[in-house]
Order: sequence, then structure tokens, then C-alpha cells
Amino acid sequence: MSFMKILLASQDLSADLSAAVGRQLMQQGLADYAGADLISLPFDGQQEDLIAGLQKWNSGQLVDFTYYGPNWESARVTYLLTTLSGKLTAIIDTSVFANRQSISHYDEHDLFHASSYGLGQLILDAVTNEAQEVVLLIDDTCVIDGGLGMLQALGALIADESGDPIPVGENPLINFDQIDFSKPDDLLKGVKLTVLARETSTYTGGNSQLVETGKEIGILPEHLVRLDLRSAAFNRLMRKERELDLTQISGSGAGGGIAGALACLGAEITDSTYAWLFEQLKFAEVFADVDVAFLAIDQVNQTRFPTSFVGELARFFDQQQIRTILFTLIRITPAEAWNLPHVSTFVLPKIMGIKLPVADETVTTANRELEQSLIATTHEVAKLI
Repeated sequence: MSFMKILLASQDLSADLSAAVGRQLMQQGLADYAGADLISLPFDGQQEDLIAGLQKWNSGQLVDFTYYGPNWESARVTYLLTTLSGKLTAIIDTSVFANRQSISHYDEHDLFHASSYGLGQLILDAVTNEAQEVVLLIDDTCVIDGGLGMLQALGALIADESGDPIPVGENPLINFDQIDFSKPDDLLKGVKLTVLARETSTYTGGNSQLVETGKEIGILPEHLVRLDLRSAAFNRLMRKERELDLTQISGSGAGGGIAGALACLGAEITDSTYAWLFEQLKFAEVFADVDVAFLAIDQVNQTRFPTSFVGELARFFDQQQIRTILFTLIRITPAEAWNLPHVSTFVLPKIMGIKLPVADETVTTANRELEQSLIATTHEVAKLI
């Protein structure tokens, strides 16, 4: 293996054993192969850390920006400007905008009237910085204005049933009736919008994430009815004016409807974050000459694993016919449900009573045993390749 190219990737193996440590331990297990070209992927499988990993792997400029939070408080966020597929691309993590922790001090009135206006400011800043593509990562974003506040920040004119403009400063979905997209259409001409969402809910209808999020954060039933009716009215207008039915677009409900609002501006929505990442980073070309990949994850199961970073990576390497070693603590998925012929799965054994070099001498006994197991198993499996 001295002259081989070997890839290392990991997710967190336990609460105390991070993905970064997992990669270090596998590298220690390969210490006998000093001449090998080791490639360590800096991604840990957490969407909120995707920007940091992407900046390490692909470089780029981290941009600090101050914007309005959901209730018009001043907030600060960092997004990434990097080049992907030849385009200057802004990567924005929307979960920091209004996640459950950041809005925990809001009362029902604050939650009902909260606006996504600040997200529009973020997109506007990225476009001002000459981004040719804007990618939004949407996860735990608890605004329920259907993304209309964001559209206001991008220049959309939103009016109520009397035709009076709805002023900036409140949830525009509450009294929504009309919208003019002229300004955002012009602003975003030539800019590609991409939404990476973890869910397949819709903007309105029986699978409405907007209503579901409202229930979860404690919005009063009568207020939920109002928002449900207005989101349905917005969708009827989109069917008429944009030939878009948001009840049929998977993921359009992500972020309380933020994804659906962006779809009205031509955004592409995908729930395959890592498949998108691999394509953008041209992994098929970059790793064409990789001889073997060593991957590590806490569990191989039928729910979370297939769409996880390591799960997607294992599938990708299998498609590329690259030998792949997958280490895990627990394997729940039966062999017949995990049909990847180029991937060999090893459940890490519990090792006690031996001393091997570890990444951190202060770890607990349980974690030390796990670290020793990963080092030793990597070392022994490498001998077979």
C-alpha cells in the first residue's frame, strides 16, 4: 500500500469521539504505509458544519454579514463565497437564522409575526458580492411566513385584499392577497438559486410543513388556520401566474415555506445534499485514481444511514467501483438491504487490555477502547488490501 492513494472520511462515532478524531485514528492505523497518499475529507456529516468543511476543501472567502433577525433584532451570520463548477457561489446556512434555540425566548405573538426578511437581505448581499449562484442550506428554520418576508427584502411588492401594500415589519403572509415579482425577477436574472433541504414536505396542503412547524412552536389554532388559508391563496396565485403548484413540489415546505418561495424565483430544490456536493466538487474526477477508501460512522441502519454523508459516500464509491472499507459500531441493516459489492462493512470489536497510541491521552476508558479498536482494525484490514 506504500504507493496507493487512500481516502479517509468519518462522521462522529460517539458524543465524545468526533469525525476529525476518527480520521486521525484511521490515519494512525495506516502508519506503516508512510509512502501512501492519504486524503482526509474535512466533512463531518453535520449540515451546520458543511460551510466550514467546504471552505477547508475548496477554499473561498468567509463573509460576515449583519441582518435583521425574525423579530427585527440585529443578527450576524457568516456565509461562504467559493467557486463551484466555474461559478462564484454563495453558500448560506439558514438554520442559524431562526432555529428552535434562537427563538426559544419568543412568545406566541413574536412567533406569529416573525418575518424571513433577513434571509432576503443575505441573498441580496451575496448577489451584491457578484455571486452567480446562491445555495441555501435549510434545516431547522422556524419562521412561518411562507418565505414572503424574504421576497419583500428582494423587492417583491406584497399587498392585502384591498390592494394596499403590506409594510415591511410584520409577517406578510397573515394578510397576503397579491404579489408583484418584477423587482426580484430583475435582480436575480442570471443568478442560479439552489435549495438543499432535508425534508420532502410541501408548501401547503395535507403535507404542509408551514402548518406543522406552527403547531410545534406553539402557534394558536386560529392563527394556524389563517396562515393555512393564506398559503393556499399564495399557491393558487402561483399556479395562475407562474404555472407552479407548490403542493406538488417536494421540499417546498422546508423552512416554513422558504424553499417554496424560492421555487417561485426559479430555485431548484434537492433533498440530496451530499449527492449535490459530490457533483459540485467533481468527486468522480478527483477520486478517479483512489485505490481504497476507509470510512467510519456510528451506525449502519435503514433510516438515517442511507442519506448520511458516509452513507452517500459509500454508495458513490461503490458506483465508481472503488474498494471501500466501512467501519461502524452497530450494524442494523441486513446484508440483503445493503447491496454494495465494493463496500466491506466491519463492526468494530471491543478491545481491552492493550495500549496503542491514541489521539488524546485524556479520553475516558470507554472512548480509549473505541479509539484502540479503530486503530487496530484499520491496521489489520489494511494488510488484506
